[in-house]
Amino acid sequence: MNIVHRLVLAGVLSVVIFFGCGEKEEPIVLEIGINKVGMNEYENFFAKNIGGIDTAKNSSIEAREKFLDLLTNYKLKLQDAYDNGFDKDPEITQELKEYRSSLAASFMVDREVTEPGVELMYKRRKEEIRAQHILLALKPTASPEDTMKAYTKAMDIIKEAKSGAPFESLVQQYSEDQSAKTNNGDVYYFTSGQLTSAFESAAYGMQKGDLSKTPVRSASGYHIIKIIDRKPSQFMIKVRHIMTRFKVSATDSADTTDALIRMRALQDSLKSGWKFADLATKLSEDAGSAPEGGDLGWFERRRWVQPFDEAAFTLSPGNTSGIVKTPFGFHLIYCDSVKDLPPFAEMKDELKKRYQQVRFNEDYDSYLKNLKSKYHFVFHEDVFQSFVSALDTNDTVDDSAWSGVLPKELLDKPLFSIKGKSYILDSVIAIINRKMEFRGTSLRDDDLRVKVDRIIENLLLDEQSAGLENEYPEFASLMREYKDGIILFKAEQLQVWNRVAVSDSALKLYYTKNRERFKFPNRVAYSAIEIDSDTLALMVYDSLLKGADFSEMAERYNTDPDMKARKGAFELAPVTQDDFTIYADSLQAGDITEPMEMTTGGYVIMKVTKKESERVKTYEEAGAELSNAFQEYESKRLEKEWLDRVKEKYPVKQHKELLQSAFQSSRKP
Repeated sequence: MNIVHRLVLAGVLSVVIFFGCGEKEEPIVLEIGINKVGMNEYENFFAKNIGGIDTAKNSSIEAREKFLDLLTNYKLKLQDAYDNGFDKDPEITQELKEYRSSLAASFMVDREVTEPGVELMYKRRKEEIRAQHILLALKPTASPEDTMKAYTKAMDIIKEAKSGAPFESLVQQYSEDQSAKTNNGDVYYFTSGQLTSAFESAAYGMQKGDLSKTPVRSASGYHIIKIIDRKPSQFMIKVRHIMTRFKVSATDSADTTDALIRMRALQDSLKSGWKFADLATKLSEDAGSAPEGGDLGWFERRRWVQPFDEAAFTLSPGNTSGIVKTPFGFHLIYCDSVKDLPPFAEMKDELKKRYQQVRFNEDYDSYLKNLKSKYHFVFHEDVFQSFVSALDTNDTVDDSAWSGVLPKELLDKPLFSIKGKSYILDSVIAIINRKMEFRGTSLRDDDLRVKVDRIIENLLLDEQSAGLENEYPEFASLMREYKDGIILFKAEQLQVWNRVAVSDSALKLYYTKNRERFKFPNRVAYSAIEIDSDTLALMVYDSLLKGADFSEMAERYNTDPDMKARKGAFELAPVTQDDFTIYADSLQAGDITEPMEMTTGGYVIMKVTKKESERVKTYEEAGAELSNAFQEYESKRLEKEWLDRVKEKYPVKQHKELLQSAFQSSRKP
């Protein structure tokens, strides 16, 4: 099905309601032949169509009855489409196959990767951990020899730590983290989503005082982790602060002493009765927060520099800290409020965004790795290398003959296998040529490998999604909805759209019967001269009064290039089109206005060149408007004929009297 059809289909599906699976059959609101629609099914359809259950509950009886009519027509047409075997149409079958593959992949990954990942992130956020670590730097591409060397060294360090060597001294001696010399490997408090996945997972599997039994591998290298603290987390706090800023630097003793003296004076002012917010507004040296009484708003752990953050998160509401030194100055911190971790439902969307940013790719790669193991995936690198070596790297897959250079014996070789089934190179090339997403792919090794990996990924997901309809009823419902939608689209094409015949004779006959529908409103045409200077505008106006040609003056004096090129002329337009046409309509043809100041600047002189009252358009003037109206009329006529024919096969009974009780939770099915 081409892209135009897909776009039309999207429109169809947004107007009509997909089939769903009603939970209850009673009470019955619609009967079409032997098929029945119960109240629950109707409610599900209506709520989805109108924008949600709350809107549906507040709907009028008229809206409910109108929707039942739409649903009736939809059901009738769909039943006829199935009777005509459209569900067995090869084009539709292929469309469904491709759509299922795409939908199943996203549905399954969301259920099996994203949702568990988000739930785990929330669970971990209930606690915060403080840890120290020793890093042995190692690139992700390190050789097996270098990797083993680093691992062995890490294990030796762990043995030293377990034998009693102070962890801080081991950090200073071995850690290759640049910050280790100043922070003793302290990574400070963190919660889920703030550090690398490997580090986080290892830390959350340990208790306070634990030392990692084996080194933890991340993209940075091997980590040896020690848990300093583990406790329930404070989700967010809201504080105010008063600051005395270092004017030179934190290392200048005279400057820091002076800032400390100023801060102690402020501290004394608080003790003598000053309100914290008032003092912050008056004397805090943080220009950003001082006007707000020092208010820094709500923030999570690790938002500010560590000394400030650490002091702030020890406070309870209503308490003020002692003097806190940071690299920027001295601070007094007042805790205004503390906010506990909200329920999962309230945080889900926010956490999902965060998860997608920091965790999804890694978890998804792990998921694919597990699928490869589960389905015994085998990749034949030698076949792939022979494949890319035979290609012209200057070409792309858009060249229809790009794979013609490959010998048949290579095309028949398996490139990979899944669950014991081999996929020969020729079949993989066929997929590359068929898929729109692969258009423009170069024939270089790296680019082709990415596309082949994508094909493998899709096939693994297809394997994993077998039986998904049985496991997840909501997925089965989505597939049923889509299937019904494209089947109805096919039926609409054959019964209505393809039968609309637009001919000159048919258009003229329709025009003759409906000419009063095609009218021009009251219209006016005018010319204008727009000039920046009032002096020049008056001079031009004087020349016009003396008989100067308006179009010549417009071409000479208009400041706008487009206005100059068109000699200021505007063709007939509805009198209500804009302020200019409204004003021009108040004048007579031939009238010339005095220079008028425009709201956008400058001056304008107008001349009304023509006025025309409302009139019927000629056949030629009706043009596209006539054609569109005729096609709409014919479509409705053909649709009505179609529905009438179907109703003869399937008698319809509507029970609109029951709709008054729809969406009443107390109603018994």
